[in-house]
Amino acid sequence: METTASRELLLDLFEEYSEWYISLAEDYGSLPRSISGIGNNGRQFIYVLDGLELHHMVRNKFMRFVLEDFSAIAYAYGSLDIRGDSEEGGVEEVLDIVAADTEHYISGSWRVIRDAESKVTGLEHAGTREGDDPDKHSGSWFLSGSIRFTDAEKVRYRALWYEAKPGVVFKDRNAAE
Repeated sequence: METTASRELLLDLFEEYSEWYISLAEDYGSLPRSISGIGNNGRQFIYVLDGLELHHMVRNKFMRFVLEDFSAIAYAYGSLDIRGDSEEGGVEEVLDIVAADTEHYISGSWRVIRDAESKVTGLEHAGTREGDDPDKHSGSWFLSGSIRFTDAEKVRYRALWYEAKPGVVFKDRNAAE
């Protein structure tokens, strides 16, 4: 089984996911946490995770389970984060997007702009980076390294994934649009 996506696929996925988040910000004023996986057969899922109430460590392990269960060779992940700004002594809200396979990642950050009612009104690109060193990338590189699931975790995660599937978007990237 092929386990590595092409660089072109990662670039396409990163661009698609970035454009999707920009449109969500402009059209709906929201930025949900989400993950999308692509299987070696060209099938893709997009899973909005905002309703998933799990501790972040458990959620990350669940996402790894979903990617493994789907036989994903690449994925994209988007989430909001808070970062400190040492020059101004404040914090800022950022959207992070990563597209990765087992060997390479592309990651970008956008400053989140909100109005007085806290609705997202825009995103300001803060930079993009890429690499192949897991030590220089966050814990959201879900296809790097190995992970084992206990039998109890497999049962729990399989049930969670089964319950989530009706709300997950599935598509065939190979189909003519």
